[in-house]
Amino acid sequence: MTDYNDMKALTFTNRDEFTREPIAEKIIKLLDSEIDVSPLIIDGKWGTGKTEFCFKLKNLIEADNTNNYKVGYVNAFQADHTNEPLLTLIAEVAGFYNEEDDRRKSFIKNAIPYLRLVSGIGIKAIASLAFGKYAADIPDEFQEGMEAIEEGSDSFIDQSLESMIKDQVEAEKNLSTLKEALKNIASTTPVILLIDELDRCRPDFAVMMLETIKHVFDVENVQIILITNAEQLKATIKHSYGSETNSHDYLYKFFKYQINLPTTTKDIEGKSVENNLAYFKTTVQASRVISQEFKDNEFIYEIPTFLDLSKLSLRNIEQIVRCIETLIIFEDNSKSRNAEVEQLLIVFLSFAYIANKKLFEQIRDNSIQASDILSFSSCEEIYLASNSSILERYPTKFLILLIFQNLIEDTFIHILNNDGTMDHGSSLLIDRMLNRFNFMQEMNPSSYRVIQSSYIYKYIEHTINNLLLFDIVK
Repeated sequence: MTDYNDMKALTFTNRDEFTREPIAEKIIKLLDSEIDVSPLIIDGKWGTGKTEFCFKLKNLIEADNTNNYKVGYVNAFQADHTNEPLLTLIAEVAGFYNEEDDRRKSFIKNAIPYLRLVSGIGIKAIASLAFGKYAADIPDEFQEGMEAIEEGSDSFIDQSLESMIKDQVEAEKNLSTLKEALKNIASTTPVILLIDELDRCRPDFAVMMLETIKHVFDVENVQIILITNAEQLKATIKHSYGSETNSHDYLYKFFKYQINLPTTTKDIEGKSVENNLAYFKTTVQASRVISQEFKDNEFIYEIPTFLDLSKLSLRNIEQIVRCIETLIIFEDNSKSRNAEVEQLLIVFLSFAYIANKKLFEQIRDNSIQASDILSFSSCEEIYLASNSSILERYPTKFLILLIFQNLIEDTFIHILNNDGTMDHGSSLLIDRMLNRFNFMQEMNPSSYRVIQSSYIYKYIEHTINNLLLFDIVK
C-alpha cells in the first residue's frame, strides 16, 4: 500500500531513478506560460510511480515559487467515500489559509449557498420524492412524502418539481458567485490543484469529479492537474454511461493537455532501459532484509534483463522483492551449498511467481513446456554449434535454462553436434561458465546436462513451497 506520508517530502533530489525531473520542469513551464493548459492529465499506467511523481512535482513548484502559487493535493480515492467531490475541492482551496484569514472566511461564505443546493440531503431528497429514485436511502422524516407519492399526490409532485426549478435557478446564481469567489482568491495567489488516484475511485464518483472540475473550476488562475491512468478512466466512463459511449471523446472534452510518463529511461550508452529494470536494482539495494552478499551478486540483476516483463508495473517489482525477502527469511543458511546459484534461483522463481503463473505452476509440477520457458526468457531453441553467443552475453540465462531443461521431456539446448561431438570453443565457454558459478560438480561431463540427483532440484522444490506458503503479493 502506498505510504503517502513518506512521499509528501520527496523531491527529485532525494531520488530520480527514472529521470523525471526534466518532465516536471517542462510541466511547470507550461503552467507558467500564457498557454491555457488546464485541466491537464498526467497519464501513467498503474504502478508506474504516478503518486510519487505528483508529490515531487508539487514540491518542485513550491521550491521556486516565483508566481506565488498555492498548490494543493487531493487524493480522490480517499475522498471517494464522502461522495462530494465539490466539497473536497473547495475544502482544499479553503485550507490554503488559516481559520482567521478573511480570504478563507469570504470564500467559504460564498461557497456554502451553492454547496447547500447541489449537495447534501435537500435536493437529493426532493429528487427522490419526485421521481422515486434511491427510495431505500431516503431518511425516515421523508417517508410521509413517499407515502403521499405512492397514493398519487399530484400536488406534492408539482410542489417538489417547482421547488427543484427554483433551486436550479438559485444554483446558477450561486455557481456564478462561487466561481467569482474562486477567481478573486486566485487573482493574487494562483491556485494549482493536483488530483491523484481518480482511476481507483468508484465510476460514479470519478465522473462527478470530472464534471465538477469542468463546471466549477474552469476559472482564471486556477489550474487543475489530474494524475491518473487515462485508459482506466475511459473504462470508468464506459461503466457509467454505457459501452457504446465514446469514452475518449468524452474524456478529452474536459482536458486540454496530456503528459505521458515514459516507462523507459536512457542508460549511459543511450539505450532505452525499462523503468522496472532500474527499479528492481534500486529496491533490492534499499532492502533491509536482503544481505549485502546477496545484493553484491551482480548476476541477480541480469535476470530481469532477459525476462518478458512487459506487463510488470513498479508495484509488481515491489511484490517480487517482497517474495525474495520472504524466501531469505525462510532460508536455512547452514544448509546452503552454492549461495550464488541459489540466489539466482530465488530471484528467477520470484519473477516467475509474479509475472508468469502458468510457467511457475509448470515448474512446480515438473511439467515445463519448452515454448513457455523460452518465451518467458525471450529466447529460441539454443544450438551451440551454430551460435554460442549466449554463453558470452548471457551466462546467467544459460545456466538457469540448463538447470530447468531436465524438468521437460524435449531438449531445447542442443549442445552436441549431430555426430555426438562437441565444438571445442563451445566446450571451453561452458566449462568457464560452470566454473564461474562453481557448478561443475552438478553436471554430467559427457553430456553437459545437470545430473538428475543434483541437490538443486530439491532446492527448487523447497523454494517453490516457501513461495506458496503465504499469499505475499498483496
